[in-house]
Amino acid sequence: MKYHSLHRKFLRAISARASLFLVFLSALAVASSLTIRNAYGQAMGLDSLPRPFVATNGVMNCTAVVASSVGHGPCGSAHTMDVMGAIMVGAQLGLKTDNGTLEATMDDYISSYNFSSATIQLKDLTSNLVVVGGPGVNQVTWHYNNLRNASGSRILPAYFDKFSNGTNYIYVASSRHYYTIGYDGQGRVTTDYGLVLMFQDNGRHMLVLAGLGGGGTWASCKIISSYETWNLHGSVAIVKYRDTNSDGLLDDLSVAEEVQGTTSLSNFIALLPFGLLSAAILPKLRVLKQKILSRRGLSVVSMILFLAAASQITLTAFSSDTSPDFYTFKEFSHPFISSGGWMNSSAVVASSVGHGPCGSAHTMDVMGAIMVGAQFGIDAVGGSLSSTLDDYISSYNIGTRQMSFSSLTNNLLVLGGPGVNQVTWYYNNLRNGSGARVLPVYFDKFPNGTDYICVASSGHYYTIERDGQGKVTADYGFVTLYHDTDQGVWVLIAAGLGGSGTLAASRLLTSYKDWGLFGQAVVVKYGDSNGDGYLDTLNIPEIVGVGKSIDVFWDARCRSTVGSIDWGTLSPGDVKNVTVYVRNEGESGSFLALDVSDWVPLEASNHLNVRWNYSGVVVEPGQIVPILLTLTVNSSIAGITNFGVNVTISSG
Repeated sequence: MKYHSLHRKFLRAISARASLFLVFLSALAVASSLTIRNAYGQAMGLDSLPRPFVATNGVMNCTAVVASSVGHGPCGSAHTMDVMGAIMVGAQLGLKTDNGTLEATMDDYISSYNFSSATIQLKDLTSNLVVVGGPGVNQVTWHYNNLRNASGSRILPAYFDKFSNGTNYIYVASSRHYYTIGYDGQGRVTTDYGLVLMFQDNGRHMLVLAGLGGGGTWASCKIISSYETWNLHGSVAIVKYRDTNSDGLLDDLSVAEEVQGTTSLSNFIALLPFGLLSAAILPKLRVLKQKILSRRGLSVVSMILFLAAASQITLTAFSSDTSPDFYTFKEFSHPFISSGGWMNSSAVVASSVGHGPCGSAHTMDVMGAIMVGAQFGIDAVGGSLSSTLDDYISSYNIGTRQMSFSSLTNNLLVLGGPGVNQVTWYYNNLRNGSGARVLPVYFDKFPNGTDYICVASSGHYYTIERDGQGKVTADYGFVTLYHDTDQGVWVLIAAGLGGSGTLAASRLLTSYKDWGLFGQAVVVKYGDSNGDGYLDTLNIPEIVGVGKSIDVFWDARCRSTVGSIDWGTLSPGDVKNVTVYVRNEGESGSFLALDVSDWVPLEASNHLNVRWNYSGVVVEPGQIVPILLTLTVNSSIAGITNFGVNVTISSG
């Protein structure tokens, strides 16, 4: 089976660390106080996937843990290739999910390393975790990989270790098989191995996806992202990723070995030190599953009024449509999810190695793509989300300062700013024939070197904000849509001034249904709400609309589009009122106009009247105005049992 090849320069060997010995907690009172209820009753194997990471009721039930790109605890720095694999896993879990949000975090956010005792403390003891990366980079993996029982033997059925000459290997305890990276005579990697390991830890489940090299980690993630085709069983799968044609690129996946049965660590050792508190590290944001894409709001909103005398009147508001080739955030997650509900895009993350015009990326810069990938899976009915590195699909010519792309067949989800992601760099600096930037929102620098985000239509700019001590109090990011006519693809960029800004932009996309997004671009602010030095609050300071566009909603937050109005039973002489909210979703201020026409029968216009209380003021971009619609029935109405009329609100 052939898969997307990965360049060998990103393959990295794992540096195994000293083994960790734990002391048993023998007191029964201590053991009972640390018990966490297991919602599934027993340990599960790989044949249970997607459970327990997707609950039986269809709710996302896990957090993805990737390794930090900064050396930490007993571990070195991780490559963003690890995140690239996790994106595919997130999308697959999303496909099996009806609602919920997949959170993503870094290993040193949910665990801490004590250098004196050489032990890891886990801060999150309740969430099911999908842990990506080997023990050389991910300290959560390091923690479990080095657990031993009272006799000093490793607890896990398969684990990473080192030979005396320093060579890393994966060892399967039951079969006593060893797996090491293979090289050819030129020193090129011919075979990498990955470990897929599932076990229970005192009531919560862990899925570890790790490799001897970066290719092995990616291969483990690829197997899980397509687990239904592999018929996995037991608690362990050893994944083999090899070069079949000696071109230096790994291209073939297989499962080299499986370990049957399930693994529960509570059968071996009390894992938690006395007094360590159980706390969920991240809140779970619930979102509703939406398989049907919404329609866009444009410059005219037509409302059709139907009347049956002395019965119910229904007012239906809908937005007219334009070219099917143009999309805004009103249609999101289309076109990245096709009209048939299939995932139709590739996630592009920035490389952790300096490349082209860009520096090296941190996993935080691209971690949010895991959450967005899961949301794509929730929105879709099938397909898979591919992932790649920015310098794999694009190349930079230092002499000409020009970027070129390999042939693109999928729409692109691009994560990270122009300082780390060279695909973002390309689109950020792309200009039209008149020399203007093509993106409605872009990054630039002031003469003093300060980075800022600029909104072209409003002239507003945003910079990282700091307090008197230099701590960041607000970071900014944006999401923007661009149609690349040269490549024939749609591009979605989520990027920030800092890594937190990129993460905020990703979080906005994962909860887009809660925000009522519209237009071509959205600026997001990630602020510190309580001054504790941690960014914790999202809000939207600005949205860039398109053309002359409006839409009508039931609520002032613009969460519920008007579909129909039930006026109830009407009688001669009745006057009925209803309030709707009109939002200007265009790029400039507009006046609103009301037109009532096409009465059927024509004489109905002599007995019914539709009016509004709009005062004639300009509605600015993004502004929401309440409009009172009034329907009056003449007291002398007679002889009319059914009629219709078109009521149109337009912007100009």
